[in-house]
Amino acid sequence: METPNHNPDTIFDEELYTLEWSDIENAEIDYDNYLNDIESFFREDFENDILQEDIY
Repeated sequence: METPNHNPDTIFDEELYTLEWSDIENAEIDYDNYLNDIESFFREDFENDILQEDIY
């Protein structure tokens, strides 16, 4: 069994992975970009479904 290369001396910086409520509360959402991502996801999913139906 392989052992991953892990350095036990690595210090875990909890500050890098901690979210404060103010970070979430003050975040500005880019709704246009968010909606574009959702639309792209469903378009690609739909196109993939069509391609899979052609295979069968």
